[in-house]
Formats: sequence, structure tokens, C-alpha cells
Amino acid sequence: MARNVTGRVILEGTLTAETPLHVGAHGDDVDTDLPLARNGAGMYYIPGTSLAGVLRAWSRQALDDQLERQLWGFQEGEQGHASFVLVEDARISGQPEVEIRDGVGIDRRWGCAAEHIKYDRAVLPAGTMMSLRLVVEYQEGGKDRALGLVDALHNALSQAELVLGAGTTRGLGRVRLQGARLTVQQFHSRQAILAVVRHPQQGEQPKPEELERARQAVVPPRRRTLVAIVHWQPHGPLMVKAGMEGVASDMLPLLSRRGRELYLVLPGSSVKGALRYRAECIMRTLLKQDVSHEKGPKQRFLADVRVPLIDEAFGVRGLSEKQREADPAWRRRLLDGRESVPRYQPPLPGRGALSVADCYATSGIKAEAWDSIAQAKDDAALCQALEGTGLKWQQAYHVAVDRWTGGAAESFLYTVLEPHAVKWEPLRIELDLGRLARDLENPAIMLLLLLLRDMADRRLPLGFGTNRGLGAVKVKAVEFQASGMDGDDVVLQALDGQRCERGNIRTLSGSLAQRLDDAWEACLKALRSNGHG
Repeated sequence: MARNVTGRVILEGTLTAETPLHVGAHGDDVDTDLPLARNGAGMYYIPGTSLAGVLRAWSRQALDDQLERQLWGFQEGEQGHASFVLVEDARISGQPEVEIRDGVGIDRRWGCAAEHIKYDRAVLPAGTMMSLRLVVEYQEGGKDRALGLVDALHNALSQAELVLGAGTTRGLGRVRLQGARLTVQQFHSRQAILAVVRHPQQGEQPKPEELERARQAVVPPRRRTLVAIVHWQPHGPLMVKAGMEGVASDMLPLLSRRGRELYLVLPGSSVKGALRYRAECIMRTLLKQDVSHEKGPKQRFLADVRVPLIDEAFGVRGLSEKQREADPAWRRRLLDGRESVPRYQPPLPGRGALSVADCYATSGIKAEAWDSIAQAKDDAALCQALEGTGLKWQQAYHVAVDRWTGGAAESFLYTVLEPHAVKWEPLRIELDLGRLARDLENPAIMLLLLLLRDMADRRLPLGFGTNRGLGAVKVKAVEFQASGMDGDDVVLQALDGQRCERGNIRTLSGSLAQRLDDAWEACLKALRSNGHG
């Protein structure tokens, strides 16, 4: 049965990726483990289902349950209806240069690459543009709610508050809406319907008083976040190794496209991985928790990453029903749910509260110049190609030593192209407190401060070759920015606007430090009483 629709609100524009973007597809690909989605014509695109999922998740925070179900649809037994929100597939403009990002897990016992935890992911580069068309239909009396929702989504997308696709806490998926056009089409009369049929792309611009009235119906969600902006510089060579090899140089640094040039990049996944590894060391030390003794390397790795508070801050992988039954942390959650005393409960699977943005060098390299470097056939050609980049490079030679003869091992000579004296943008680390239980917010903030302290003390190197002289970091300053605070957010209010020179968190006020220290000790006590440590 057709439903009685009296009008619709349309939002059109262009989404521009401010960071690399990955929306995956089912199936295998010869080039990568995690390929990008393609449509029936073989072109890259963003499925409407992916966009709709992100928009609905955001709307769920802005609307009450009844209004959210009314607009987005629901199904409960025989009850329910289809969504009034229609989201079209986003077409990618042009032919973007797809990049490959490598990922590897670190064995918690040996500190080297974990066996069977290696993958690569295809991403669309920053600057990729894609179309957006969002339609919200409404029935009699529903115009204000529909217009309010579209206007709120328009503002959120224009301010780059939404992220799309996979890896959104690891530097991927941030998009910004540009060139937006918001129109209203009405079907209240035969003449209005014919006008829409004749000119389907046209509509009325909402009047200011209509927008003001509509904004009363939809209140955008207030995200409580703490952002740490780390101003830093490398102390020596620093890079993340690219998956591809050069001709004259065996190992090349990873670069990513921004606009027309390529930039050295520290992926958010690399920085977040280093932060997680260090955070696990902190928690394991305090709780006296050893690594897993599972025999299989993959099972051992998956068990080792389950650490209290780290799960909440950095995220937990999804589990099947069979895996949940076998998972001791999940069994503790079920047990704790039947008890009346408040105890620590392991988190449900899902994304964590901490996210790290990709960090780029401030100077770019033309794509043609980088192609000359990667394809240089000998040292002379490589040196000539490097001179035109404006950056300082060193071709470092490495050789393994034969343990029997003490000489150079045969076939174990390799070279690394190391960048030196590179200026980098600040690191941006965000803690989304809305994803944490209230009693874990201050302990998570304390954990972040401890990580920043270790980075400032040069105990947290970044990137490739950190055991071989690369990756040392010198912190110049750390700035804190808090948002979404309410009257009870004493810690956020105290941290907002603070600047710690050289990353020295010991300069924070005594009352703030005492409050965080008390919350930290209470959290550790609760964990120990629950069998951790």
C-alpha cells in the first residue's frame, strides 16, 4: 500500500575526503586483502548502505527513539515500516589513485611481527570527491522534523564531524560536505506534483523562519571529547615502510597523496598501534598480568590484546557466539551481570574511545619526482632524483652478519631510503568519552596522560625500525582541547586549553592530578578485586 507523502527535503553536494577512505567490498582481490567497493560497471563508489548507516547512527543521538524509528523505519514482528530517508550511492569523481596501506600485528611476547597477523588495505586518497544525495520524505505535519534532521546533518557534514567506512579510529574516513544545496519539494496539490515531475532537480529554498522552527525539533548530539595536540619533531630518521620496493633502494618510506603532491605520512594505524602496545605494557606491569601461553601464534596474539581498560580505550574485535562462549572475559561479563555489587565488566565488542589521525609531513613531493626515485636503476640515478625533492635523504646500507664466519651473510645486503630533518604536522589524538562508562572516563584520561609522558620521555618511538635507530620522537608541546562539557566535567574543564611545554604533564595543577590519581587507583583496585593481577 502506497503511503501518503506530502513532500520531501533534499540535500545535495560533494563529499571531499579529508583523510584516506576505505569502504570495503566482499570478495577476493589479487592486489590486496581488503579491496574497495566497486559497482556493476567496475567503478569505485560508496554504497548508499554505508552512508545511511553512518547517518542513522548520528541521528540516533540527535533524535528521541520514537522520532528516529518514525523517520528511519523499523521492523518488529508484524509491525514496522520502510525508512522515509533515502540515501543514494555516492559516485566517485574521476579516477583516483588508489593507495595500499599495510597492517601488521606485533607479538606481545617477542616484540616482532606476529605470525598470520599481516594484511593490506586499499584506500582512496585524501582529496577524493564523491557525490551526496539525501532525501527525507515527510507526511502531513512532519515537515519541521524532516527539515530539522536534514539541516542538522548538513551542519555536521559541513564541519567534518562524521566519518565513513573502516578504520575510522586509525586515521581513515573523515569527509567534509562542500557546495551543499538544500531544497524542499512539496506534493500538497496537483500543480505542485506536476512541477516536480517537469523539473525534478528544482525545489524551494527553505525560509529562515522555517529553518529556525525546524531546528527546535532536532537537537544535534553533544560529543564529549578530549583532544591532545602533540607538537613534535623526529630525533633522527623517522618513517613508515611502504609495501612496495624500489629498484636502487630496497625499502622506501610510505607516502600518501594530498591534492597534487605526495607527502610522507605516519598513518593513524601505526601511531595507534604504538600507543596501544605501550598502554598494554603499563597495564600489564601494574596488574602483574603475563602474556598468553596459547600455543598457536594467531590465538596467542588475539588473547594477548585483551587487557582491561585497553579494550575500552582502543577497541575490541567482534566475536562469534562460539568465540564468546570460550572467551573468559565474556564469561566474566555474564557473571558480573547477575551480581548486585558493581564490578568491572569487560566491554562489548566494537570500536574504542581513542582515535588517532594520520600525520603528514609539511612539505610535499611531486608525483613525477617520486616515480623517478622509486624507479631509479642505480645509485647515481637515485642521487640525481633525490636532489629535486627539497628534502634531506640518506641511502642507508644494512648487512646481516654470518654467525659462523663473522663476515657478511650472503644475500642479506639491503638498503633503506631514510628521510632526515623532516618537519611534521602535529599529532592529533582524540578520546571520545561518550564511548566509556562514567567510572572509566578519568582512568582513560590518566592512561592517555601516561602515554604522552612516555612519548615526551622518548620511551615511545614511532614508525619503522624503532630497534635500529629510527623513530625517536622529541615532543615540543602538548595542547589539550575539550568539547561537549557539562557542569560536572571538572577534569575536562581543568584540562581544556592547557599547554604542557615539552610534554611535561607534571606541570598540571595539583588538584587535577590528585583527582586523576584517585580515579586511577580506584580503577586498579577494582580490576585487582575482579581477578586481574
